[in-house]
Amino acid sequence: MLQQIRKLFEQIGSSTDVEVRNEQDVRVISAALLAEVATVDQNLDQREQDTLIRLLQEHYHLDADDAEQLVYDALARRDQATSLFEFTQAVNERLDEHNKYLLVRQMWQVALADEVIETFEEHLIRRVAELVYLPHGLFTRARAEAREMKKNDE
Repeated sequence: MLQQIRKLFEQIGSSTDVEVRNEQDVRVISAALLAEVATVDQNLDQREQDTLIRLLQEHYHLDADDAEQLVYDALARRDQATSLFEFTQAVNERLDEHNKYLLVRQMWQVALADEVIETFEEHLIRRVAELVYLPHGLFTRARAEAREMKKNDE
């Protein structure tokens, strides 16, 4: 998965349509990170998948089919991942602090979807937050907001 993302960024440099490609690439990055949270415990719960699709739809204003396709593409590429650092480096290049915060909050929302935060999920989210230089206060705020959003959905 990460190799595919790296290829996308390499293609950006030679593209005349950079803005459109950047938006598409950010979507792929987000979907891949969220899919990684959903599958890090080697079990894709339907609630996590539904949350992942819903978050992509809402955040990127996608229809259900496009969001589902984005998730399925990210899941299919999951096994090709080589390095979390390469992936988070791309996040650092493309997202400002606010959007990094939103991404980490979405990661928490996916992790909370099945009502159990696995150790692997928390570790992954914490590691991503560190690698994208999200301040610890925003990391804990993202987790708290995700929990509050989950309570409000019930």
